[in-house]
Amino acid sequence: MADPEQLAASLFILVDALGWEILRGRSFLNDVLTERRRVDTILGYSSGAIPSLLTGQLPAAHGHWNLFLRSPNTSPFRWTSPLVRLPVTLREHRVTRRIVKEISKRLSGYSGYFAIYNLPLDRIRFFDICETADIYQPGGLSPARSIFDRMLEAGVSYECFNYHHNTDEAIFRVVPERLRVSSSRVFFVYLSGFDAFLHFNAHDNQAIDVKLAWYESGIRRLYDAACARFGEVNLRVFSDHGMTPIREARDMIGDVNRLGLRVPEDFLPAYDSTMARFWFDAEAVGLQLRGFLGQLPYGRLLSDMEIEELGIRFADNRYGQLVFVMKPGILICPSDMGRIRFQGMHGFHPAEDPHAAAAFLSNGPDGAPVRHITDVLPRLLADVHPLDANAPRAVAGR
Repeated sequence: MADPEQLAASLFILVDALGWEILRGRSFLNDVLTERRRVDTILGYSSGAIPSLLTGQLPAAHGHWNLFLRSPNTSPFRWTSPLVRLPVTLREHRVTRRIVKEISKRLSGYSGYFAIYNLPLDRIRFFDICETADIYQPGGLSPARSIFDRMLEAGVSYECFNYHHNTDEAIFRVVPERLRVSSSRVFFVYLSGFDAFLHFNAHDNQAIDVKLAWYESGIRRLYDAACARFGEVNLRVFSDHGMTPIREARDMIGDVNRLGLRVPEDFLPAYDSTMARFWFDAEAVGLQLRGFLGQLPYGRLLSDMEIEELGIRFADNRYGQLVFVMKPGILICPSDMGRIRFQGMHGFHPAEDPHAAAAFLSNGPDGAPVRHITDVLPRLLADVHPLDANAPRAVAGR
């Protein structure tokens, strides 16, 4: 077996929303990251894209897609049924919603990303959250196997840094010190703040330039610290999706409500920022919804064939019987995700929106081509090496 001290160290950095269109025409570590690829992503949000990146599988295989899925029997919000009798102003008050979130999180025992956004409390009890465990830990995407499961099984010593323990600012402070003293040679860093920044600044090119320069400086410090310690370092910087500038917003909830159908008696909706999903029992209701949605000018229903091709087909329809996708740049607002008309949003159809594309950047040498986010995992695994049985295995997130 090769001497561990002679092997290159690996620095894997996932930057949320660092899209190809944002990087195109801009300098971003060009002197270091000479391999630069546009990468197709999945339809939807980080809740499905990051699991696809970590497992190399599409959502239908690993089970994660949108944050909320219909599952009343497993919902951590089952206990909220009595709240339906409260006046809507009290039920939907920010204090009530904060209490519901905290109680539900404690009752569930979930260790993953837990949020209720603006999902109304009169139907929240019908939904579960897909990320029940910390996906940056081994077993977090079980039964699917992520990069963390694979490294643990192979005896690869690594450290992982993400928002569960640190902000991006803190990560840029903490990781250089860990690089100086850690016995690991693989470091996985997830930087989540760029996504939040772009939601509010997608139209401001000057602000984006400044923010990108800040991330470039921070990543360079990590790379320099790794090189100082280990000499040879595989640097891979990649993203889960891009960010689309929003040009208009539509009140889809108001439009659907004019049908006069009852929620949840007739149907159950979930209004995400860039798509809407629907469940129903009566075929007559389904036909009515199909006919109505098919006439809306600001989006379209996905066909069964598209759903299959996009890798979001689930036999139990947990993520929706009907999926309506907005045209790129048009936001559902208000939605179950919130009432803010963001400057930028992601989650549009990846084949119809050039801004959806992610990116893969590497300091080489070029390996197997990364054309889709499911191709990232094989490239990363090619960089890591199992150590001897006595090597420490640093698997806890920091």
